[in-house]
Amino acid sequence: MSKLTKSDLIPYEKYKMLQDKFLKEIIAVKKVRRVKISDLMTGLFESKLTVLYQIQEMIRIEQITDETYLNELLNVYNDLLPETNELSMTLFIEVHNQEELRRFNKNIIGIEKYVELQFDDQVVTSYEPKDDANEDKEEKYTQSIHYLHFPFTDIQKSAFLNTNNVILKVNHPNYKAETKLSFELIDELKKQLAKQG
Repeated sequence: MSKLTKSDLIPYEKYKMLQDKFLKEIIAVKKVRRVKISDLMTGLFESKLTVLYQIQEMIRIEQITDETYLNELLNVYNDLLPETNELSMTLFIEVHNQEELRRFNKNIIGIEKYVELQFDDQVVTSYEPKDDANEDKEEKYTQSIHYLHFPFTDIQKSAFLNTNNVILKVNHPNYKAETKLSFELIDELKKQLAKQG
């Protein structure tokens, strides 16, 4: 997937006028792309629009106009977008009690390597491009948000584009959960993957 550039960004003053319209659009998109994996985990499959929205909101909230800062924002948020023949998903760990959250996160270190897309006889396993930053080395716990990528081989891509049954599974030694993706989401992900070469 091509990365976002400055030409994709809506200037701060113009975005303020378009904000409500943009918000309605993103709510509709996220409704399809958000997946409840379990009571403790939710995933959001990212697209150019979901990532652009995050950047635009940062620009609005912080009133950013500085070119250097805009470039830094693009560099950071572009990492959320999938590379060629990939899908990407933000994984949210949702435990609201801080003590319970820390206990749970100590138990699932390495979770970023244990999320899978299963379809037909294929398994696509997640990785996190910058996973070194996502674990506190002294405290030994994982973070509550992970930016996952799912890399497809050509065979896996072909199989995915021809299936209507996809399971999103957490297969960590200390935590298991799975959910079936909706037909609407599968269709969106197929379109996204098909455009990538």
